[in-house]
Amino acid sequence: MAYLGDLLQNQKKIIFALLAAVMIGISIPGAAAQSHHLEYEHSAGIVTLNTDEINIRVVGANEQPHFHWWSPTNPEFDYHMRFLSIYEVDDINENDVYDHGVDPHISTKFMLPTTDWDFSGFETETEEGNVTAVHFNFTSLSGFDPRPEGVEGEWEHYPAIPDMDVYVQILVHIDMDRPNEVKFDLVIDGWVWTRDDSLLVFQFVITESNHGDGEPENAPRHFHRNENKFQFSNAYMEYEPTAHANQNTLQVGASFGETSGLFAGESVYLSFPYFGNETLFYDPIVGLSDSSTPLVDASTYVLVGAVAVVALVVVALKLRK
Repeated sequence: MAYLGDLLQNQKKIIFALLAAVMIGISIPGAAAQSHHLEYEHSAGIVTLNTDEINIRVVGANEQPHFHWWSPTNPEFDYHMRFLSIYEVDDINENDVYDHGVDPHISTKFMLPTTDWDFSGFETETEEGNVTAVHFNFTSLSGFDPRPEGVEGEWEHYPAIPDMDVYVQILVHIDMDRPNEVKFDLVIDGWVWTRDDSLLVFQFVITESNHGDGEPENAPRHFHRNENKFQFSNAYMEYEPTAHANQNTLQVGASFGETSGLFAGESVYLSFPYFGNETLFYDPIVGLSDSSTPLVDASTYVLVGAVAVVALVVVALKLRK
C-alpha cells in the first residue's frame, strides 16, 4: 500500500508539472506579443512617438522638418535627420546620380526650412484595444520661385519658369510589427521641370549629438553606405531603390558627402529622374540597429513548451512501469 501511495503521489506531481508546462507554452507567447507599447502625442508642431525600442520626435513647424530619434534602453546618442532642400540639376555625366560639385544646379533650391507645415492629426490602428500603428503627415504650405532673379546671370541659358505651386508631404508611419523603426513617405507634387533629362534632388542632412544635449550636433560616427542603407553608430536610414509616379516606376540614385557650415553633417542626396507633372511617391525608413526585440519569437516558446510536455509524459510512463 505504501508503494501504491507513493506512485499516486508521483502521478499527482507529474500531472501538476504537465499542467504547468502547458500553461507556460500558452502564456509566454501571449506575454511576448503584448510586451510592446506605443505612445504618441502632438504639441507645438512636434510629434513624439515612443515604443519600447525607439523614441522619436518629428518636427514640422517653424523649422526644417526634423526626425530626431534615440534608443530608450541605450540612450547614449541622439540621431537627427533634417529635410533640407529640393532642386533640379543637370546630370552632365549621365550616371543618374547627383554628383555634388560636378552636376550644376538648373534651379534655385526650394529650402524646406523656410516653409510652414500643416499637421494632419493622427490616424491610429488598434487591436483588442491596443494601438498597433500610428499614421500622420506634415504638408508644406509655401510655393517656390525657381528664378528669383529672372533669367539673367547664371540662369541666362535656361528658360523662364513662373512661381511653382509645389508642395511636399511627409507621411509618417510607425507599426508595432517593426517597433525599432519609422517609415515615412515623401510626396512631391507640382514641380515644373526645366528639362526632361535632368534630375530632381532631395537633400537630407544627418547628424548625431550626446543624448539630451541637443547641441552640439556633429557628423555621425562610422557613417557608411551598405547597399541601400546609410548606417551610422547604432542607427540607419534605409532608402528604397525605386519610387513611383502614377503608374511609372523610377530608379532612385543616392549619393552622400560631408557638409559644413550651418548644415554641418553628412548630406544624403536622393535623385529622381524626370516624372513630368505626375506626383512622386517615395518611402524611406529611419531606425535603430540595436533593437531589443527578443531573439526567440513566440512560436519558439510554443515549441519549447511542447518538448517539455513530451519529456514529462515519457517520465510518467517510465514511473508507471
